[in-house]
Amino acid sequence: MEYWEICDKEGNLTGRIVPKGTSLQAGEYHLAMEAWIVNAKGQILIQRRADSCEVLGGIWGLTTGRMIAGEDTRTGAVREIREELGLSVKASALHHLLRVARSDHLLWDVYALKADVSLAALTLQPEEVSEVRWVDQKTFRRMLSSGELFFYPEIEEVLQKALEIYQND
Repeated sequence: MEYWEICDKEGNLTGRIVPKGTSLQAGEYHLAMEAWIVNAKGQILIQRRADSCEVLGGIWGLTTGRMIAGEDTRTGAVREIREELGLSVKASALHHLLRVARSDHLLWDVYALKADVSLAALTLQPEEVSEVRWVDQKTFRRMLSSGELFFYPEIEEVLQKALEIYQND
């Protein structure tokens, strides 16, 4: 059984731990993360969720996941990237981009990671990921507008911040 730690809107832990899937009360949040992996060409690694996924099955998106009890979002991002893509990364390599509180009781930390990795070198978790690809900004935006890629209100802001990690080095 997987357990979640509950926090407030600012990410402060409340001390409450619940089984995965428990309905949360007003003002309660569960930590989640999203990782934007960007290569030296400024391409973004996207993944198509397995059709069997309970949430957003068959939709393209970024590497995401919910945190298990005892895990912060940076540690969770390292775990999710390893589980879903078979890619080992250091927590210190992740650049925190922003935090977003959602009405569905999720508090998302969004990270960017610079990585030049061959798609053939990745080992996909079949229960979660059916396909991966590198896309440029134009393709990313086209997939967003067509509905192929999961859209959320801050995604343009995140895209710009993720691509800036190469410009600032």
